[in-house]
Amino acid sequence: MSKRPQLYAGMAALFAAMPLAASDDNHFSVLLRLQPELVQVSGSAADSRDRTGWHLTDGWGGGNKNSHNWGALFIDGGFRLGEQTRVVGRLGFNLDMGGLKDGDARQREVEAGLEGPWGRLVVGRLETPYKIAGLGWDPLNATFMQARANLGRSGGAFGHGGYIDNALSYSHAVGDLRFTLFGAVDDLSDLGSGGTSGNHAWSLAVNLPLGPVEMIAAHIDASEFKQGPDKRTGTKLGLRWSHEAWTLASHWERRGSGLENGDFFHLNASYRLDDAWQIMAGASLFSDGEADNDGNYAALAVRYHVDRRFSIHGGLRRNDRDSIGSETIAGIGMRIILATGNLLARDSRP
Repeated sequence: MSKRPQLYAGMAALFAAMPLAASDDNHFSVLLRLQPELVQVSGSAADSRDRTGWHLTDGWGGGNKNSHNWGALFIDGGFRLGEQTRVVGRLGFNLDMGGLKDGDARQREVEAGLEGPWGRLVVGRLETPYKIAGLGWDPLNATFMQARANLGRSGGAFGHGGYIDNALSYSHAVGDLRFTLFGAVDDLSDLGSGGTSGNHAWSLAVNLPLGPVEMIAAHIDASEFKQGPDKRTGTKLGLRWSHEAWTLASHWERRGSGLENGDFFHLNASYRLDDAWQIMAGASLFSDGEADNDGNYAALAVRYHVDRRFSIHGGLRRNDRDSIGSETIAGIGMRIILATGNLLARDSRP
């Protein structure tokens, strides 16, 4: 079962302990992200779900508004422990245009741990390395035009969306190469055993930048995790190239029968006209692993950056799958970032 009460207690202890450390080494900040989007939805797949028409949303995925969204509230803290080690923590809440999400989706990261020259070790409710590797490579990620969960790239907790409880993550850099190892405890007991089932989830990712080129490789295995289906596995390889105003990225995913059961081939491009205007496009093919049930995704968008805290975006996305038909979305949205900076810094005190 969920260990969040203990995690919340640990976070409270972390924040309470910060004044005990030297004030220059303390950090406590609050970050709020909001993304209202007004969209118009059409297509046979949308009609079958009764999703056609106008919607106010934050993100869109799998045919649902306010899904795989961007809005969030993060509370971050940390303090130095010794010469080279820091205690760190984050409490994240999941927000969309309906307010604070309900149930298990209410929290984003709930983590606490240590970091230093030896790496970063955190426990709690975490994102998987599979999700994080290349997540931001899609310039439309977390908008209504994103590829994830829209036949462009995988979604869900074991893909590019969601968080997993009772998890531990270790990351470290060796030169330019960075790797992350992850494990999550399956706390559902086998019938009659009184112990955990042993079908624990694990994931790893490797990131290697080589000049203008960056490469990623990631894998996840959550087969029968929390008594779910078998073959819940995924493997991802990606490549991104950046030069001046251009960025091109692509990745391939192979997903097991317990997940999407197929392969994603995704390509996107971004071009910065100047400091303000950005043009973005993406295209994907989904190849079904067994049935003749393939799909595709395409999007074209523009974003205007007013400054680093506020931007406006608009565009069009369409995805189509043999079995369920098409979904077309056009709209406009904005991103707003409100951040406090370090609330414990000396110059911010009265």
